[in-house]
Amino acid sequence: MTLRNQLKNFPLFFGLTLPQLDMLEQIVHEKSYHANELITREGDAGDELFLLLKGKVEISKSLTLLVGRGDLDTREKSLTQLKAEDAVYFGEMAILQEQRVRSATTKTVEDCIVGIIKKDDLLALFEKDPDFGYKVIRNIAQTLAERLEKANQDILKLTTAFSLALQG
Repeated sequence: MTLRNQLKNFPLFFGLTLPQLDMLEQIVHEKSYHANELITREGDAGDELFLLLKGKVEISKSLTLLVGRGDLDTREKSLTQLKAEDAVYFGEMAILQEQRVRSATTKTVEDCIVGIIKKDDLLALFEKDPDFGYKVIRNIAQTLAERLEKANQDILKLTTAFSLALQG
């Protein structure tokens, strides 16, 4: 399958025309990763968006717990695993904000191929073709809204469980 055919399957690029996909293909740089390799690290600066073209990755966040008198225990908490066949992308917040730091760590579960799009390259396409920019930003907004809705549901579940634990 050609890269252009892969790109049109990503929700991020829904609605793009074939010429727009051709322009996009020019700025996607493919990189291979071995299993158990870091792609992003929580807290690091980031200016790239990632497309999972082949393989599986795990997204995790650091959890810091107070254990005893001032002692802290920091552990990684796996949030989810993403598979290439689901046409997933990550790192989109780095495209939207200046001086963005990664909000999570992404590590390969198996050998992967990732498409990398630099923020400056994508923004240049937005300037060149505002319709392209509108469609991509709309799609990012849709993804972020879905993730926010899920996070709100998770917070409600955690708050309810915590309240019940305190009562019982």
